[in-house]
Amino acid sequence: MEWPDFDFNVWLYCSLLAGMIPILIPALQFGFIFRLWDQYNKPVNRMHCQNSCWDTVFKAGYETGVGSYKHVYFNATSNALMMWSLTVLCVIGLYEGIRKVFMSLYHGTARPRMVILFLSVVFPHYYAWWAYFNYYNDDYFDQFWHQLFFTVTEMASTLTVLSLIDKSSVVTPRKTLVIISIAVLHIVASGWDQFVENVLRQEGMLHQILRDLGFMIPDLLHMWIPWLELRDMAQRRRVPPSHLIKTEDFIGATVFVALAWMICLLIK
Repeated sequence: MEWPDFDFNVWLYCSLLAGMIPILIPALQFGFIFRLWDQYNKPVNRMHCQNSCWDTVFKAGYETGVGSYKHVYFNATSNALMMWSLTVLCVIGLYEGIRKVFMSLYHGTARPRMVILFLSVVFPHYYAWWAYFNYYNDDYFDQFWHQLFFTVTEMASTLTVLSLIDKSSVVTPRKTLVIISIAVLHIVASGWDQFVENVLRQEGMLHQILRDLGFMIPDLLHMWIPWLELRDMAQRRRVPPSHLIKTEDFIGATVFVALAWMICLLIK
């Protein structure tokens, strides 16, 4: 992908805007959670901080009896390194993705539908980072592989969408089928997993309902919008949309969804 007449100012502005997104997302998240859970919040006495679980590598105050309140504290462990590394990689990935979107929007070469798809999955990817962060922080890995399954498939879909953000990249039936297939897989797996129970039956708590809606809505969009692209492509070629999908591609997609769903059930 090449943009005409590289402009440093445009690159700088788009980079700054992209850099703001990783900062704004956690600010909005913690602000929202604070309001959502304010009835359960407990006051913190910052003058009397005690904890016997710190390895003193970062700061030794807590273990010497003169500890003071810290906004952030961590142990120097392999888990802390994993949490830091994962966070850095996720921030870089988010920054690069958002910057590409801003650059395409500025130059007028962005596909609005693909931009919508990309922005819709920011929450699922952010939730995945937060889940892994807590897995390593709590040494709790019962749901690790289950979450990794969704992360890998979601990443494959997102990378496909990102490759189609700019109009210089050709939308092909196979790429739309990849996006739709993964969306179908997620909808089936999520519906079997917790969406029906938490949302449709209204048995979940508010935060569970909001979370599941935040997963399901992007998946529905990832089915609908690629279908619109496929339909428009068929209209231009004056053929039914089904004629654009090769038989072997359709069979492969069906087998993938079935096998992946069974794998998801096995690793639950």
